[in-house]
Amino acid sequence: MRFIVATLHFAGLGFALRLQDEGHEVLLAFAGTTDRRLEDRYRMVGQGLVPRMPLEDAMAKRGGWRDAIWIWDENHSVRENEQLRAEGFRVFGGGSYADQMEHDRDACLSFVERYGLTPPPSFAFENATSALPFLEEHADTAYVYKPDRGENYETFLPQSDAPAEANLELRQHLRSIRNPSPFVLQEMKDGIETNVEVWFVRGEPRFAFMAIESKKKLAGDLGDLIGCAFDFAFAIPIESRAVAESVGRLFPAYAEMKYTGFGDANFIAARDGVWFFEKCERFGYNAHPNLLWNLNRDPLGETFASLVDGTFTPNFAPGFGASCTMYMDHRAPGKVIQFPESIARDLYFYDVYTEDELLLTAGYYDDVLVANAFGYTIPTAWEAVLAKAQTVKFPGRSFRIDGGGTSYPSSPLRRYEALQAMGYL
Repeated sequence: MRFIVATLHFAGLGFALRLQDEGHEVLLAFAGTTDRRLEDRYRMVGQGLVPRMPLEDAMAKRGGWRDAIWIWDENHSVRENEQLRAEGFRVFGGGSYADQMEHDRDACLSFVERYGLTPPPSFAFENATSALPFLEEHADTAYVYKPDRGENYETFLPQSDAPAEANLELRQHLRSIRNPSPFVLQEMKDGIETNVEVWFVRGEPRFAFMAIESKKKLAGDLGDLIGCAFDFAFAIPIESRAVAESVGRLFPAYAEMKYTGFGDANFIAARDGVWFFEKCERFGYNAHPNLLWNLNRDPLGETFASLVDGTFTPNFAPGFGASCTMYMDHRAPGKVIQFPESIARDLYFYDVYTEDELLLTAGYYDDVLVANAFGYTIPTAWEAVLAKAQTVKFPGRSFRIDGGGTSYPSSPLRRYEALQAMGYL
């Protein structure tokens, strides 16, 4: 088969490499970076590993790829995505709906609230000065600061456990910030945070899984918030309570859209019900390599083709997939990456290229690769992935080593036990 992987920040590089390894013809079409300081590094990613071309050029030559499946990692280049769909090309991922759900908070909340999904009470502010009186009036309530524009790490979660202390901590933080972006203050809810994703084919739910991740960069839930430090993925029944009280509420909307793709919901399961956080209906975040590398029993190309053609039947193993993000403490280009050949297929690459038969870091992105492994329990899955990560060597390598632990707030093992005890699984 033939595939074009349309990418923005090379989150889909690993998929392109696996498809190529399976014998398919693959083109990596990159949208380009707006950061001129990193443009040289950006253009190195994937060099020598897979054929590449600017997305603009691929669109101009799309007539020669009429029989290909176009796979969109992340939500970007919406105009190109919708143009291909309108012209009858086979496209998987991306598009205007998924882009709006991820990037337009108001539209997302308006959409889910029509079907009974409720976010924690949230309040919008244009600047910190206007928010301070509000916090003082609600001094016994804890809130999270979420800027409308900015990096993941700019989201601020108070570290104090007591609500009044957390409120004071946030007030002090607001007095110090310089980010001019408008923001929301969202009430902190006590409960178990998780993510459910359902795969749809023409509006019909075909498969569901849960991803329990930890987002803090450093062991013990210290450091910045990042996309995903590590996670555990496992299949769950479509009929489960976790699905019914989250994505399941939206089934009528997906049926009406005849939607093919992923429908997800990040939420908190609490004593007073389910509290919706956000939708991130994009392809290529950690849970997808985790699921497709560790639990999928079919070849990757066949899975993609069956999803696009409407013939998809899930074929995933029971048990747990574990992923561990490996990054450079201080990103730099041209640093050699070494690992045993026996684990090569367990690695999902982000920020790499080849030169003189060496696999090197491009230095465009902090995350270099994701290590993956399978286990029948969360602890054994973590032991397996950690053993593999420890054999991968590159300068400044960093990764969390406590994924199987229970002594920090986001412990996936404790969250899984809680969700099971609450009847969600």
